Amino acid sequence: MTILYSHCVCMKLIPLCRSHCWIFHVYIHVRTDFNFLLIKTISHKITLLSLCVFTRLMFRRAKNSLRGRRGCRRIRAVLLILLLFGVSSFVTFPYEKNTRIRHKDNDLLVAIVTTTRNVDNKRFEQWLRYHENVGFAMFYAFLDGENSMAPTTRAFSASQKKNVKLLSDFEGDMRRKRASLQCNKEEWLVPWIRKRGCNAELFVKQSQNVEMAIEMALNDNVDWIAHIDTDELLFPTGRANLDIRELLKEQTMDVDAVIFPNYEAVPETRGGVRDPFVDATVFKRNYAHMYDANTWKKFGSEAVRNKSLPNFFLAYANGKSIARIVPKLRSNGAHRFKFRTTQKSPSRRKFNEVTHPNAKILHYPYMNFNESKQRLRNCPCDAKSPLDTEIINQCFLLDFDRQAFGALVLNERHSGNEDDDDEEEEDVQRASRRQQTEEDWYNHRVVFDDADVTTRLVRAGVLERIHAPGLLVNALSS
Repeated sequence: MTILYSHCVCMKLIPLCRSHCWIFHVYIHVRTDFNFLLIKTISHKITLLSLCVFTRLMFRRAKNSLRGRRGCRRIRAVLLILLLFGVSSFVTFPYEKNTRIRHKDNDLLVAIVTTTRNVDNKRFEQWLRYHENVGFAMFYAFLDGENSMAPTTRAFSASQKKNVKLLSDFEGDMRRKRASLQCNKEEWLVPWIRKRGCNAELFVKQSQNVEMAIEMALNDNVDWIAHIDTDELLFPTGRANLDIRELLKEQTMDVDAVIFPNYEAVPETRGGVRDPFVDATVFKRNYAHMYDANTWKKFGSEAVRNKSLPNFFLAYANGKSIARIVPKLRSNGAHRFKFRTTQKSPSRRKFNEVTHPNAKILHYPYMNFNESKQRLRNCPCDAKSPLDTEIINQCFLLDFDRQAFGALVLNERHSGNEDDDDEEEEDVQRASRRQQTEEDWYNHRVVFDDADVTTRLVRAGVLERIHAPGLLVNALSS
């Protein structure tokens, strides 16, 4: 009766003590370097064994004691505490309560976390199937924007397997969970939270999503996790079967994260390509993979398309990483991971990152003129002209986005206002002329349409032609 009574009371208190039980197991793992599941299993077995032994001894002592009633009360209190820790092995992180995923002991479970606006389009389907075929088994897709609650999105969610988890700010208490994250108080993220603008807000949301995905991955027995956008493909070269798990098995236990240098795709046709994952085969090589120091000195100026922006990459150039899942793992922006460190509990060792010499992240930005223009137009900037640099700089983080917004979007608004007084030309002619001017700007700064120059840069090692991902995506789509 005492055990039954204690168990009932415990079941009522578990929802209130869930976070405390989780912290208890996290603390056990932080203080050790063993497998998290092993620690949970051992602690659970020891707790149940101790409970049985302690219950028998305390009942015998209470029976022989003159203060039997008081002894029974003590037994109940102690049993209540022990049962709380005993059942805590089954208590999951409050973000997810789904069935735990089981996988073979000899296989790694590798996951991806991403933030996207649409999951019901062809490109996301290509992205998902590709990464499933290169060894990723779990996907945490955080839906951003109003489209996250569209009927097509809900239909996609219902048709998917358990390996794809769709999470939206418009469902449940996701916004409250996002606001209560510990990463919101860290020094590196606070300045970004204070900034106003579409790209800064997206960066903060991505960091928060990675933070939540790590906690869910702990519950799902995930071994490694990576943050990959839906316009990126991870290409694990050096493997005959392109399996990311084989690459990760080669890493020693002291490696906490593997950095994949990013390669940036470039369109070869004017106006861009319609299907980036299939049609784009030429990529700008990352500096980390340019093993000849003289290569960039000889051909760097020829490879830069935008002379006013002397950057080789139009987007980022610091790559992406995949990290080993441990309870003290935290996000360090959208590209990196780190250990949780505080003044009271500093990390016992430094976070160890290694750069892979062959594997890479294939990035597909600005692959189509119309899509690039539409993406920039969706940014809620209040700039009235390209001269409003303060507003534009606050809204966009990348220099190329700032230039493209001024050239493609603000120029369109400005030209439209000027053409109001021109009654000689028709609206269709004015729109056609403006469209041609904007597309010429895009082709001059983005497109590599000179086949001779492209071939020379490929031979020099500045560019690289990669066919395998496109062939795989095309085969999966057919």
